[in-house]
Amino acid sequence: MKKWEMNRKKKLSSQAVQILFNHGIYQFGNSLSIIFVNLYLWRLTNSLWISGMYNLIAILAQAVTTFLIGKRSKKFGRTLMYRYGILLTALFYLFIVVLQENIVQHFYWFALIKGIAQGMYWVAYFTIVHEFSSDQNRLRYLGWNQIVMGGSNLLGPAIAGFIISLSNELSGYIIVFSLAFLMFVIATMGSFRIQKEDMSHKSYYMKYLKLIINREPNFLKALIGWFVLGFPQGILMYIPPILIYSIFNNESVVGYLNIVFLSLSIFSSYLISRFAEIEATRAYLLFAAFGFILASLFLIWEINMITVILFMSVHHLFKPLQGNAYAAFYFQWIDLLPLKGAFRVESVVLRETIINLGRAMGIITFMFFSADIDGSIVAYVILAVMLIQLVLPFLAKDNALK
Repeated sequence: MKKWEMNRKKKLSSQAVQILFNHGIYQFGNSLSIIFVNLYLWRLTNSLWISGMYNLIAILAQAVTTFLIGKRSKKFGRTLMYRYGILLTALFYLFIVVLQENIVQHFYWFALIKGIAQGMYWVAYFTIVHEFSSDQNRLRYLGWNQIVMGGSNLLGPAIAGFIISLSNELSGYIIVFSLAFLMFVIATMGSFRIQKEDMSHKSYYMKYLKLIINREPNFLKALIGWFVLGFPQGILMYIPPILIYSIFNNESVVGYLNIVFLSLSIFSSYLISRFAEIEATRAYLLFAAFGFILASLFLIWEINMITVILFMSVHHLFKPLQGNAYAAFYFQWIDLLPLKGAFRVESVVLRETIINLGRAMGIITFMFFSADIDGSIVAYVILAVMLIQLVLPFLAKDNALK
């Protein structure tokens, strides 16, 4: 195939660019607030148990919503689910602004709303990603997706941390949550520019999952891989910001250090978008696993300012490599299954449900072993879940890579 033909096939469509732009606004709203919701709870309660339960309920609600919403997404359209997910997230932050410190008494309801909103959004978003990308440009799309997310995540926490540091007491948090609400309102409006999908395939084929696995046993391994990949993510959703705040006792430092960490992720994502090849998936996954283990060893030495920064830096270098490689591998599987594109929504539902169950298990494991944020057991729990990532390359060893 001529080089110009290959470059043309790798080019993203105008609709894909629009989706990336709207996702950037959504992610910017998330990045302004998601770290600081956890810190807000921590400042109000100083309780790892409440922080853990908030994240656990949110993730389990997301997993259940993901599984239940799949059929409706296929019947009524992923565009509608996508829009509802953003709108419900906007309402989540509006409720925080209204209730403020009273969030502590109702944190489980907030976690439930957050989980439902996330479940609706991500099922729809990943279905859209598969629809508007192909095997030829999917790694490029995912690479740019990571850059957009990284850029949004780069600015959000830094701006939020700066605003909070200038404000008295906890009033800065409310300003940040108000800005997040505004971003999600804008993203909701932007969702009306997303092209409506072909509604000719409304049947929901999850009932054929057992038959599909019987025919393609390696697809089950691919699904288990999402559980393994999600295991450390649950812990790292809320523990690192609390660790950093416990060391520096300053929200702005949390935001500024996030610039450093996410700059590394953006650099890594850029390299992936330029040079990654689907055939090297297993090598990427193995390389990333060793990177995560190396990062964890810094914490084993001692939990202090230097080791936490080193852990986060190395982890953010390898996280895009693992996430993008496995996502591209899984999307390729969708095209190889007996039902092909007709099983797209179901495949995304399975992915999101299983990865969130993995995240939930990670949080449960952490809560079971770690009661003190400064205790050395934190480092060993993190190392253990990173060692599990070595299983991932073997789970990716199947027909999708032949």
